[in-house]
Amino acid sequence: MGLDVRLVMTMSEHFLCHSGMTFIADNTYPIENSASYSKIKYERVKSVEFIRGKGNELLFVEAKKSFPTPNNAENKKRFRKKINDICEKFIHSLHLYSAIKVGVVTETLPDTFKPASSVYLQFVLVIKDFEHESCEDIQTALTYQLYESIPISTIWKPAIYVINDAQAKKFNLIT
Repeated sequence: MGLDVRLVMTMSEHFLCHSGMTFIADNTYPIENSASYSKIKYERVKSVEFIRGKGNELLFVEAKKSFPTPNNAENKKRFRKKINDICEKFIHSLHLYSAIKVGVVTETLPDTFKPASSVYLQFVLVIKDFEHESCEDIQTALTYQLYESIPISTIWKPAIYVINDAQAKKFNLIT
């Protein structure tokens, strides 16, 4: 779990640094640094780095410097454990965000965070310096595991993306 987290501000944009990457942070809620998450993170609740409103999309973004590939028995165990961990981060973050929005948790979202009223959910994992082909294998595993959950697959229906930093730059997620 990297603590490479910094908020950098320029005249017109905000940036968040995670896992050695600088993310564009306009219209962003850094849920991992929120007061609500701070109160419950020791209760085995996990969180993504941040949530970003981008048009009618609501992105739950997790960043990693590395990820195991399932090329041998030892790595397969690490791979499954990491897939489970990432799935929990996405699901727990969605629950916490929803609890804040409906008032179960008494935190207000920052005035600077204004997602659209009707959104298309996206769970995005960005892995620094990672091969595109390996991203596809991870995306398949994450999608399969997340969609085993009836509420995720029938109510929330998020799109799930696993991309490397080069792709993240093309999608204007990082600088």
